[in-house]
Amino acid sequence: MRYSKSFSKTSKSAPHDANSVNAGLLTQAGFVDKLGAGIYNFLPFGLRVLQKINQIIREEMNGVGGQEILMPALHPIEVWDKTGRNRTMDEVLYRTKGAGDKDFVLGPSHEETVTPLAAKFINSHKDLPKSVYQIQSKFRDEPRAKSGLLRGREFGMKDMYSFHKDEKDLDEYYEKVKEAYLKVYKRCGLEAYVVEASGGAFSDKFSHEFSIVTPAGEDTIILCRKCSKAQNLEVASGKIHDAGEKEEAELPMEEVEIVRGPSIEENCKAHNVPAHKILKTVVYQFDGGYLGVVIRGDLKINEDKLVRYLGQTVKAASPDELKKLGLVQGFISPVGVSKVKGGLKHAAEVKTKTGGVEIPFIGDHSIKSVKNYVTGANKINTDLVNANLGRDFFIEDFTDLVAVKEGFTCEECGTPLEELTAVEAGNIFKLGSKFAKDFDLKYTDDDGKQKLVVMGCYGIGNTRLVGTIVEAMHDDKGMIWPKAVAPYHVHICRLGPDDDAVKAADKLYEDLVKEGIEVFYDDREESAGVKLNDADLIGIPLRLVVSARNLKDGKVEWKERTDKEAKFVEAEKVVAEVKKWLK
Repeated sequence: MRYSKSFSKTSKSAPHDANSVNAGLLTQAGFVDKLGAGIYNFLPFGLRVLQKINQIIREEMNGVGGQEILMPALHPIEVWDKTGRNRTMDEVLYRTKGAGDKDFVLGPSHEETVTPLAAKFINSHKDLPKSVYQIQSKFRDEPRAKSGLLRGREFGMKDMYSFHKDEKDLDEYYEKVKEAYLKVYKRCGLEAYVVEASGGAFSDKFSHEFSIVTPAGEDTIILCRKCSKAQNLEVASGKIHDAGEKEEAELPMEEVEIVRGPSIEENCKAHNVPAHKILKTVVYQFDGGYLGVVIRGDLKINEDKLVRYLGQTVKAASPDELKKLGLVQGFISPVGVSKVKGGLKHAAEVKTKTGGVEIPFIGDHSIKSVKNYVTGANKINTDLVNANLGRDFFIEDFTDLVAVKEGFTCEECGTPLEELTAVEAGNIFKLGSKFAKDFDLKYTDDDGKQKLVVMGCYGIGNTRLVGTIVEAMHDDKGMIWPKAVAPYHVHICRLGPDDDAVKAADKLYEDLVKEGIEVFYDDREESAGVKLNDADLIGIPLRLVVSARNLKDGKVEWKERTDKEAKFVEAEKVVAEVKKWLK
C-alpha cells in the first residue's frame, strides 16, 4: 500500500476527547475513527490488525474442536424472557420494535440463541461433546463508554459455547480452552495472567479471566510472582499480617464515655491503639433480615465474598434501619446483642431486648488473632475496651470476608502479594445446565435416560484486544505492533525527491510485494521529520529508509520499531534480509 493511495491519514495530534492511550494513538494514526461514545469505525489499517487477530483466534479455536458459525445480532424478546435476562440485564439491553409491534433486543451475548439452536441437533450422547463459536458484533448500553476500544457500546467478540454430557467432560474441555486462550495472547505479543474470578450467578466454582497488566486497566488483580497465581479482587485470598497477640492476657472489659468521630482513624486516635485493635462491625440487609459482619479495623470487608456466602445480594443497612434495630451508627458491636438461636434462617423471626429485630453476627477469621478489642457499646459516645471473642461477644460463623490487598502473603508459598492494574482481555465460564434447563436442552444417555446438557462459555473481545495491545505496547512516540498482528510488516520511508531515491524506493517496494511481504510505502513529498515521526506513530515492526545519501554507499537504513538504534544493510540484500527476518 502506498501512502498516496491510502483512504485514511495520520493527524498531527490526538483528538481532544481521547481519554486513553489506545483511543488517542489509534485515532491519530488513522486506524479507527470515533462515530460516537463507544462506537468506532475501523479504517483500513485498524481492520487489517483486527482481521489478523481474528485469524489467530480462529486457528486456536479450531484447534480445540470449535466449529465456526454466525448467529444473528437481532434476537426476539421471547428467548430472553425464557432465561429471565430480559429483566436482569435490562440496563444494558438495546431494544427495538419490528413489524407487528414485536419486541427485539440487539444481542449483548448469545446464550439465548445458541442453546435453542443446539437443541435442534443434540439428541443423543453420541452427539456430545460439541463446540461452536462465532466472531460477531455485540451491543451493550454501557453507562460509561470510555477508554477507546476497551469499553464500547458496539464491539466485536469471539464467543464460543461447548456442550457436554457431564461436569467431568466439561472440566477436561475447559482446561484445553484455557491453554488455547493463552496461545492466542502469546501469538498477539501479550503476556496474559489466568485470573481466578467469581463464577457469577451460574456457578459456585471459579470462572477465569485473562488479564493483561497495563496502567490503563480497570481491574485490579492480586498476583503471587513465585506461584504465578493471579486472582481477581472479588475472590482473592491471602494470609493477613498476624497481629501477634494471641498469647496476650484477657483484661476485664470496661465501658468508657468518649467523644470521637465514626471512622477507624478517629477511633484509633481517641483510644491510642493501632487499627487492628479496633473491632469493626457493619450491618447488612438481605432477604433473610439483617446480618452483622465483624472484621479487624485494619482490614476491609469484601462484599463480593459476603454475597457468595449468603447466596444473595446485600446492602448496608441505612441509619434509619440501624435505629430500628436499636443500634447506634459508629458505635455498633456484637457485644450485648443476644446470639440468634437457629442462625441466619431465623434472623428475621426473633426480637432483641431493645425491641428491634435480633441479628446474627458472622466474622472474618482475622478477629481470632487479637485480644482486648476496642469496640462500640451500641450507645452514643460510649465504647467498650478489652472486649474479647467468646467471653464478651459471640460469632455465629466464621468465613473469609477480607478484601485482600498488597502486603498480604500467598497462602501457598508465603510470598508477599502484589496489586496490579490490568485489562480483562477474555473470560471463560462453566455455565452448568442453567440455560439447558431454560430451553429443555437434553440428550438421551446410553442408559436410555434423558439428561440435561452441561455447557461452557468462552469469550474474547477481539476489538478490545486491539486496544489492549496498544495499551500494553507503546512508547512516547507511538504504537509498537508485534509482527503477527501488525497492519504491515515493513514501512518504507523514501526521503527527498532525488530521482535515484525514488527509483530505488519504488523498486524495493515492488520487489518486496512480489515476495508476498506486506509493505506500507510512504511515497509522499513530505519532510524527513514528518515521515519518520509518522512511522513511529503507526508502529509497523520494520522501517526501511531509502535516501540519496545512503544510496551513495549502496545502503538502506534498517530500524526495527523496538530498537533504539538503526543499522545499514546493503541495498541488494535488503529483500533477502527481510525474508529472513520474517521467519
